[in-house]
Amino acid sequence: MDIKKIGSICKDYRINVLKLSLTNFAKLNNENLQNIHAFEQGRANNIKYLYMYMEQSNIYQLEILFNNLFYDMIKK
Repeated sequence: MDIKKIGSICKDYRINVLKLSLTNFAKLNNENLQNIHAFEQGRANNIKYLYMYMEQSNIYQLEILFNNLFYDMIKK
């Protein structure tokens, strides 16, 4: 899986599961909004951004995130 797909999955997850705007997500994580945007667009590849999505999630939401990220590996 490439970084653009990971960023896209995380963006969709933030919007549709966490129900957070980019601005609110950045504030909750004390992170620069532009850096998160770059990650979601596939222009940043620091794994710390993935942890931010995990930290904002409950266990049921994490299952959705992991299924979206790793479905290709799980189905084999």
